[in-house]
Formats: sequence, structure tokens, C-alpha cells
Amino acid sequence: MSFLVVANFKSNLTLSQVQIWLDSVPPTPNALVAPSFLHLPLTVDRWPLAVCSQDVSPFPPGSYTGAISARELKDLGVTYAIVGHSERRHYFHETSVDIANKVKELVDVGITPILCLEEKDINSQFASLASEHYASCIYCFEPGDGLGGTTTASLDDILHIKQEITKYVPSAEFMYGGSVTPDNIESLLPLNLKGVLVATASLDPNSFISIIQKVSHVG
Repeated sequence: MSFLVVANFKSNLTLSQVQIWLDSVPPTPNALVAPSFLHLPLTVDRWPLAVCSQDVSPFPPGSYTGAISARELKDLGVTYAIVGHSERRHYFHETSVDIANKVKELVDVGITPILCLEEKDINSQFASLASEHYASCIYCFEPGDGLGGTTTASLDDILHIKQEITKYVPSAEFMYGGSVTPDNIESLLPLNLKGVLVATASLDPNSFISIIQKVSHVG
């Protein structure tokens, strides 16, 4: 897959709204959809090989009530999973060790982790990750104070975080997520990114389609 555009619905859309979204946005090779756990089966059916989970359990299959294991996601057809999102770190108090455990579970079943990091997370996260998992992740700079708006982090800040990550993983695939919109997506393209994580702007099908169209030439 070339330049990735990930639609992260978070916990915003109802079943009927997800159905309308899927009816409106045709499956696109470089687009991934990350609905809530409840709506993954519907999305896998409509977007085979292009479905991303918003999270995963840090534990293997077993007696962990309420958890969704990596093996269950793999069995469903999920191919990517977001881990380390700033909202998970902040609201759910997830640690770098928790996130490293999630990465291990995903890698073990063949799901690609999209590992979100703020600058303050980088050193502790790499200290917690097993070195053999470094190259298995796609890394996403996702500034916690830059979510839900219309202005991205500065290009210099994004490049700085990319450089910090490549100190650990010289060949790292690097994404950006934070207030990505149709109006600013083209400003990010010169950064040679692997892709973008889109949240608020992905909820409107027309907005998401516009972003896909503006990156369609990136390979």
C-alpha cells in the first residue's frame, strides 16, 4: 500500500451513520477505515484488506473480560491497528509498557501496528518496545494539543519528530495525525510521509473523499 489515509472515527458514529459513510465512500487502495469495535464486521465486509482497529488488548487470548485480542481482530480480517493514541495514554492511563505489549500481540498475528507518539513519549516507548518489533511498526506523530482543529503542527516540528524516531529506526515509515483536513493536506505532502491519520475530517464522507483525491498522485 502506498500513501495511507486512515479514517479514525473514534466513538462518534452510530451503525446507521457508518453505513451511510460506507455507501458514500468507495473502497480506495490507499485508504483505511478505523471504526469502533462494534462496527468492524460491517467495515471488513465492505472494505476487505483495508480495515484498521482503533485499539487492541495488551493481553493474549484468555480470561480478560471486555478485551479484544489481536487474534480475534486477525480472524475478523483487520490488517492494521492504532496503538498509543494520545487519548488512550491520557484518558485510559496507558503506559509505554502497555503499548509495547499491544505491539507484540499485533506483530505476533501479522497485524501492522500504527504506533502514535508525542515527543514526550519517544524515549520511554522505545525503551519499552522489543528491538525486534521496531521495524514492524508504522510511527505516527500525533500531537496531543493539536487534535480536532484545523491547523496542523508546523512542518519543522513534524520533521523534528521524524528525525527523533529515525534515531531508533533509520528506515521508519512515518505518518502524521493531528487536525488533518482537505484544506491543509497538500501542505504535508512534501514531508515524504507514509500517510496521515484523519479524525474529525474523516467523519464527513465528502471531506474524506476530498483528502483521498488530493493525495491520489502520491505513490
